[in-house]
Amino acid sequence: MSEDVLVRHEHHVFYNPPPATPAQVNSALDRGDLSAALDAMVGTALYGDGDWKELQELHLRLLDHEDHQVSALAATCLGHLARVYRQLDEDRVVAALRRARTVPHTSGTADNALDDIETFLHPRRMRWRGRVRTALRPWTWI
Repeated sequence: MSEDVLVRHEHHVFYNPPPATPAQVNSALDRGDLSAALDAMVGTALYGDGDWKELQELHLRLLDHEDHQVSALAATCLGHLARVYRQLDEDRVVAALRRARTVPHTSGTADNALDDIETFLHPRRMRWRGRVRTALRPWTWI
């Protein structure tokens, strides 16, 4: 390997941030502390400690945030809320996530959140779709 080629590798450690409140998210965003805001966003969605309606409104509002990391994470957090609380104002959330799918930096996370909503709010429908896919799979090669 030549001397002018630098190979870097970083090890990332996964951790769940501590529980947080919408006030902590807003406070971190107000003071421009993006790292703390992102941690607090995840902390609001993972633990089931708050009012799901308040958290839903927070993350719906943050879907339109100017920072791409915040808006993409807001979509992910809406999927987490579906998993943790098993309820959302589905019409509003799905409509917002479908709009977010049209924005390049939120497209993937919005798709994942929509899958989470389908999985955790409609488990029977997902099982049925799985059975249909399994039944049709042998015939897809024709």
